[in-house]
Amino acid sequence: MFYTIIEQVVNGIVSGSVYAIVAVGMTMIFGVLRAINFAHGEYYMLGTFGAWFAIEYFDLPYPVAIVIGVVATAVIAVVVGNFVMQRIVGAPAEAGVLATLGVALILQNTVILVFGGSYKFFSGGYIEPVTLFGFTLAEQRILIIIVGLIVFVGLELMVTYSRMGKAMRAVSQNIECCAVVGIDVRHIALWTFILGAGLAALSGVLTAPVNVSVYGGMGELITFKTLPIIIMGGLGNVRGTFVAAMILGIAESLVATYVGLQFRDTVGFATLMLVLMWRPHGLFSAQARF
Repeated sequence: MFYTIIEQVVNGIVSGSVYAIVAVGMTMIFGVLRAINFAHGEYYMLGTFGAWFAIEYFDLPYPVAIVIGVVATAVIAVVVGNFVMQRIVGAPAEAGVLATLGVALILQNTVILVFGGSYKFFSGGYIEPVTLFGFTLAEQRILIIIVGLIVFVGLELMVTYSRMGKAMRAVSQNIECCAVVGIDVRHIALWTFILGAGLAALSGVLTAPVNVSVYGGMGELITFKTLPIIIMGGLGNVRGTFVAAMILGIAESLVATYVGLQFRDTVGFATLMLVLMWRPHGLFSAQARF
């Protein structure tokens, strides 16, 4: 039984790494734009479809498909960022909700129109099993954990030491003061959005070999799994998002094993309610963005 528990915790860490890569982009976007991006899961889906298209139609190797999926999503994010996201900087919260919901519907239905609504088999990735410390994991799951750690270390270094990272932190704390001292708030908002979309796409491409299949509506579930994570972690807080993602991933894995697989998708909001009863502002203060 102890072996089973540890195995499920490891599986939960894998799921948590996936959620963390997606959610960190969403929480950074909220920190800068003050808007929850309800289209965030669609960039996860776009990255997956970009990689699937590269493998299926051009027979490209998986590492190249990863790059294509992320770059294609980033290009789409540039268009959406210029025409939509920059325009909601400083706008009421309702405007952000309606705008991002509209973008989500457009992106999802465009993919379904172009590729069809059926499930597609994703043939890329590294599915060979590897045994470490008595536990057997697919190579792809180990890759997900490693990339998750690299992403968070890289983000910590970027927001702490780089010029762009410092500007992101400043905008997340006070938009008006940043505008007064000459920081281009709309430019920072655009690049934060592109970074967040790119991370969502990266997560999708990494997860596709584990999920095996891709379909046009796969982004919806990711969006609704990400929402409890960023709220639990403290809206706009990157470190809190990482911790909350790991909690959710492990909780889902344990519930699926010992309670029932059908209850797995309810864990996020159940955990959210328990955390908010204890700490109404999330695990970490929303004031400590980035």
